[in-house]
Amino acid sequence: MSTSHSRKSCDITSTSFSEDSKSSPSLPTRRPRTSTSTRVCGRDNHSYMVAVIEGRGVASEIGMCFIDLRTSECILSQFADSQTYIKTLHKLNLYDPSEIVLSQTAFEPSKSKLCKVLEDNIPMASFVPIGRKYFNDAIGLNYIKQAKDESTSLILGIASKHLFLNPFSATAAILKYIESTQNIFFTNHSIKFKYQGCEGTMMIDSMTSRNLELISNINNPRSNHSLFVYLFIEVGRLYRLARLLRTNILQPLSDIMTINMRLDAVEGFHFRCMNISYGETPTYNSYLLCTELIRHEACDIDTFFAIQTALKPFQDIDHLITALIQVPKRPSIKYAEQSINNVIMLKHNLRLIQLLKESFTGIQNSLLDAIYELLTDTRLDAFEELINDVINEDITYVKTPLALRNQRCYAVKAGFNGLLDVARQTYKETVDDLNEIIATYRDQYQIPIKTQFSSAIGFYLSINNEQLEGRPLPLIFITIKKKKKGQTFTTLEIMKKNTKINDSLTEVYLMSDKIIEDLISEIRGDIGVLYKASESIAMLDMLISFVHQCTVSNYVRPEFTDTLAIKAGRHPMRESLYNDTFVPNDTYASSATSFQLITGPNMSGKSTYLRQIALMSIMSQIGSYVPAEYASFRVADQLFTRICNDDNIENNTSTFVIEMRETAYILQNVTDDSLVIIDELGRGTSTHDGLGITYAICEELLKTKAFIFFATHFHELTRSLTVYPKVVNLHLEVEINEDNRLLAMKYLYRVKDGRNEDEHYGLKFGQIIGFPQEVIRKASEVSHKLQELIDTNKEKSTSNKIIQRRKILLQQLVQHLLQIKRSSNLDKDSLKKYLKMVQEEFIAKMEELL
Repeated sequence: MSTSHSRKSCDITSTSFSEDSKSSPSLPTRRPRTSTSTRVCGRDNHSYMVAVIEGRGVASEIGMCFIDLRTSECILSQFADSQTYIKTLHKLNLYDPSEIVLSQTAFEPSKSKLCKVLEDNIPMASFVPIGRKYFNDAIGLNYIKQAKDESTSLILGIASKHLFLNPFSATAAILKYIESTQNIFFTNHSIKFKYQGCEGTMMIDSMTSRNLELISNINNPRSNHSLFVYLFIEVGRLYRLARLLRTNILQPLSDIMTINMRLDAVEGFHFRCMNISYGETPTYNSYLLCTELIRHEACDIDTFFAIQTALKPFQDIDHLITALIQVPKRPSIKYAEQSINNVIMLKHNLRLIQLLKESFTGIQNSLLDAIYELLTDTRLDAFEELINDVINEDITYVKTPLALRNQRCYAVKAGFNGLLDVARQTYKETVDDLNEIIATYRDQYQIPIKTQFSSAIGFYLSINNEQLEGRPLPLIFITIKKKKKGQTFTTLEIMKKNTKINDSLTEVYLMSDKIIEDLISEIRGDIGVLYKASESIAMLDMLISFVHQCTVSNYVRPEFTDTLAIKAGRHPMRESLYNDTFVPNDTYASSATSFQLITGPNMSGKSTYLRQIALMSIMSQIGSYVPAEYASFRVADQLFTRICNDDNIENNTSTFVIEMRETAYILQNVTDDSLVIIDELGRGTSTHDGLGITYAICEELLKTKAFIFFATHFHELTRSLTVYPKVVNLHLEVEINEDNRLLAMKYLYRVKDGRNEDEHYGLKFGQIIGFPQEVIRKASEVSHKLQELIDTNKEKSTSNKIIQRRKILLQQLVQHLLQIKRSSNLDKDSLKKYLKMVQEEFIAKMEELL
């Protein structure tokens, strides 16, 4: 497609962008990126920009349009948000944009609430104000209509949201901004538009992502100890997989049907692979394993390895698509050269898709069938035929500079253009002449000269120092560069030949450009099929990664019920560090036991236990197996964490202020289906204030049906909160041994029912590390006096405790009976015996309270 055509199709307004920029503030300079942002999980693999527009009414209606300059994927969102802008922040955290385009009215005459919230929560992004007139619905709609395959369904889908604001105006603004600042035009039917709301996904805020180390490690951003790198590093290959996996981790699914489709696909591979990995000694019930192996016949082990092998050579298809659809304002030799590279790369990837299709044998799974159907689209075959009509069949993808240059030169078949054939002959003859000259140098000067090539300077010569034997180079050799083991140099004749070769190649590229551009123009008409193929390959690669991970690490398929039940759960990253010594733990939460208080001394494993619950919940909702012997989860719509961190010196904020802000955010947005993880609260202020605030927060959270795991050092809570039937006390077990006045503490890292009987771990730890005896004695005296006062007051409310304990036992009995009703498959006599046993246990527990 010519540049003039591109300009016509993409000039969305007659008013130039620069007119408005005269009155706008100068564009901010981007902040330097840290090591976190340059890893595979960070900004290095995407370059998202976003336009955000807020409705002018009372309700906070938000329209957003993200675009990735590496992939030319355009993601539209619209939703009604709360005054805290939780959904907006969630979306921005998901894609981590480098630039945020806002209407200038959000900055002047005073900053809007949305602008302040974004600046406070996304400090690494650059905020760009542009004129309000560029947020134009009609222009944005015109862009979307150019996406021929998806435009109708996309427009209808957005219209069905019944919001006064739609993201079309944000689309117009971001694309106009890119065209004006990046000098890039997007051709018709080229951008991949898709709508993505907040429905059907778990919402994870940026602090939760950081606290759980979902994308990068807090202490060492280059470490592999984050959930993303842990799942990606094992077998991840594709950049598209990196983008897809990152998105899924930060925005897990909440639709059970979709999750189970992924799990079915993983399961079909997993049980076949597990039979090879574990042989006849699996870690859980052999009978159940054999039953599953017989029942699951989705595909065989050969198919798994065939698909895994076929996926390895793929390049970044999204990046290739972007190169195909973007047209610069001014054509150049470099662009013509790159266009030939793109066609060769496309030919290579289309061939790889054919090989991948051939590996799909014996598959019986709906998701894998859908992937196979997308890969067998007839338009992909048509692309391959179009390319084969123009490009020589023996042209393949190569990596070395010289081989790649030769492939570009002879890419177009002979006969399309007589002058092109002449230019290629000139190139061949000049290269032959240059080789003859170099051979003459070898014979004339009797030195073993080597021919080298670089894309920057062309052909040049080199020789090892040992081969020179101390002799100086002849004077004919110039631009000598001495290196550690040798020397590089050239001659005037070689430089002249390089110039002639470059001139010949320039003619080749210019005459090939029209032929290649016509070919690319035909491909652009159905470019959407390449997007779908890329998404299918990335999804397949993610599923294969899940299979590999769960097979080598002995994971189990999660179930989805109304309870959270984990048997022998493990922290996925910590387990890899301490494979032989990691202690698994059980977890159980239901509507009757939704609030769980966890106590224990420092370093006993509370934080690890809390984090593994959250990480396994995320893994289950992205369709991955989880590290446990059995796992059942309730689908969470939101995940909140409050984990103790150090003071934020940059924002001049103390630990207490940070934890109060984060806790307020949780209280404002928690729902009945949320999962809340709180690790320490109220320790940044006085003991009485901290305890009072923590108690009040716990009471507020108890009003919801959310699953809450609350680790604390306030042991008073383990007594005072037991008046609520939903509260369960747990503790991390520690052994204390005292022999010959020597005190030793052994951390067992096992979660046990009940609260700590011995609460003076701090005193014991101080004694172990060598505090003076007088300090330990005085501290013990004060601590025991305070404890006596507390115990005296608690004795007055013993009767109330018994009543509350009975209520808890009754509620637990009801929950137990409901579970038996839902899931029991016992016969009548066995069920009667089981119910009799439950009755006897209940009576015994009630009698203990008398």
